Amino acid sequence: MAIGAFAGLFGGLLGIGGGSLVVPALVFFLAFNQHKAHGTSLAVVLGMSAASVMTYSHYGHIDWLLAVEIAIGGILGAIIGGHAAARMRSKTLRRVFCVFLMLVGLRMAIGGLIESNVSRATYVSHYLQNARAQLPLALGTGVLTGFFSSLLGIGGGTIMVPAAALIIGVDQHTAQGVSLAAMMPTALAGTIMHYRLGNVEVRVAKWVALGAVAGALIGACIAGCLRSNVLQLLFGSFLVIMSSLMALKKS
Repeated sequence: MAIGAFAGLFGGLLGIGGGSLVVPALVFFLAFNQHKAHGTSLAVVLGMSAASVMTYSHYGHIDWLLAVEIAIGGILGAIIGGHAAARMRSKTLRRVFCVFLMLVGLRMAIGGLIESNVSRATYVSHYLQNARAQLPLALGTGVLTGFFSSLLGIGGGTIMVPAAALIIGVDQHTAQGVSLAAMMPTALAGTIMHYRLGNVEVRVAKWVALGAVAGALIGACIAGCLRSNVLQLLFGSFLVIMSSLMALKKS
């Protein structure tokens, strides 16, 4: 439960799945192999995301149409990324992506420091008031998220949140809420697949998910009480740390 509570708190606060914390914790503390850790983690992420989505929705921080469009693009991108991963060496791409992710993190962190209102009116946000204009950009964001998530084995929220905030132009709260809602179909499909393969330890998943749901509710409530620029600063700092760890990791 402690593993789940920490991952849920972190995930609910930043709008990410929390799998990047659950998987290594299951491997290190419970001696899971990688397949069982990943499968069990997906089940935990599903419960955590559902709890976070309810809270973000309560605060009015989810654009459901945008979430559906990004989710559809994400499924397509994941398929493409999966095929690409089987045919190419990702070491160089990972390094380039780490640099890109760090730059995005710095941009968001600095933006959070100097901007008092992140939900500023931009050309993009005005442009996207037209639902038809939003569709291709949202689908493209989903494809990009799914592709890199599948290719590099990283959580979709790590890419989806900054993409929604910086490319589509929504405020940080909405970006995180949309990210959590959009990742639920993928987590559900992944959980079912891994369960059929015998990679989900149901008893462990139940207890870890219980802690994750509690942590996610608290994290999402904290996020709802924070100003957008503070939330953006926190997420930008997270990206800088994560990109640094990815760069140091041997692939």
